[in-house]
Amino acid sequence: MTDERDPQNRPDRPWKRRSTLDSFHHAFEGLYYAFRTEPSLRIQSIMAALVLLAAWGFGVAHLELLHLVLAMVLVLTAEVLNTAMEGFIDLELDHYSEQAKVVKDVAAASVLICAIYALLAGVLIFATNENFAGLFRFPPEFPERPHMGPLQIVLIGMLLLAVIIVWIKRATGWRSFLTGGVISGHTALGFLVAGSIALVTRSPAVSALALALALLLAQSRLQAGIHRLSEVAVGALVGILLALLLFAWPIVS
Repeated sequence: MTDERDPQNRPDRPWKRRSTLDSFHHAFEGLYYAFRTEPSLRIQSIMAALVLLAAWGFGVAHLELLHLVLAMVLVLTAEVLNTAMEGFIDLELDHYSEQAKVVKDVAAASVLICAIYALLAGVLIFATNENFAGLFRFPPEFPERPHMGPLQIVLIGMLLLAVIIVWIKRATGWRSFLTGGVISGHTALGFLVAGSIALVTRSPAVSALALALALLLAQSRLQAGIHRLSEVAVGALVGILLALLLFAWPIVS
């Protein structure tokens, strides 16, 4: 006699043990779904990026920057959980329910509370920043342009690349972030790193090795049947152009 409570014995729900890589894959797909379907999450992401850019430009201290990042993560996490809650309620109910409305309103209230905290944190941090206060003096005192190392620039490039891929896939109606689409994100990342290494080291041997690894990554996407040659080529082009853009300005210390 089989135990119906055991997922492995349920014919309608086959059990499959997921690896850590599968868990990350599903998590990214969930984040991409929330970003694709929720305009508020897209707006909050843009605002978070602008605040971080301003914090870097005005030389916000590391501890204060950590508070800003924490506030932004709280807002985005609350928005993602709110999206999950709304989707679950819509899945369970096919008619209007006053109780379901209350649950959705309470979930939205969590986003509001986190947003208020983020606003207060931003106001307190920028109001006490000397470089920011200098803009309101007469004549205005503009802060010096901060410098970044190659690793910092590459990390920023990865974030920009993720945003570019998300917007391209959303514009083309693609439902998956990590697989398929009109652009190969893995190839773009590989050529971004390879191009950055080539521009920083200026070494033909190191550049050739980095390019070979990027080509192997692109070949793996083709062999797996995940992307076509044109999609891999677009990814390579985007990665190289982004590397050239990032290292075109003399901001490397």
